[in-house]
Amino acid sequence: MSILTVGELIQRLKNCDPQSPIALAIQPSWPFEHALGDVQEAEDGKVYLAEGAQIAYLSDAGCQAIGW
Repeated sequence: MSILTVGELIQRLKNCDPQSPIALAIQPSWPFEHALGDVQEAEDGKVYLAEGAQIAYLSDAGCQAIGW
């Protein structure tokens, strides 16, 4: 498994509308979307994106977009 880097994430986001909301897709077998919580860089050098509050079930469009 390859871990996404900050630079790779920035590259993937650069063509997205900067006003678009960000949601985390969780659990492919029972898909939900969650708000993004805190973003922090730890002493180990990793950047952690914390899961925020549950928003709703993941939409069909969201499932299709990520291949679930």
